[in-house]
Amino acid sequence: MTTNEFQEMCAKTVGDIDAKYNIIRDPHFSFTQFIEEVGELAKEINKPRLRNKEIDRENLNGEFADVALQFYALAKILNVDVDEAVASKTKILKERHNL
Repeated sequence: MTTNEFQEMCAKTVGDIDAKYNIIRDPHFSFTQFIEEVGELAKEINKPRLRNKEIDRENLNGEFADVALQFYALAKILNVDVDEAVASKTKILKERHNL
């Protein structure tokens, strides 16, 4: 599966859930959901320091998945081809840092 196909699959999954609950998704709503999921990921990662508990690997995997789903859905809404954007930025960074 290419990144573009993966992006489409993620966006469709989020869109199907939105349709089920009559949610109207726009860039602002999508971005705030993405940030919410990043916060939940951060909470799981911080468990050892903040709560003296071990990271729950299953929950960690789920939070990474939630972040990816929201990230790709947001990219789709904003018409960003993540493959193209990352390839372009990687080239710039390699040139900037003489890599």
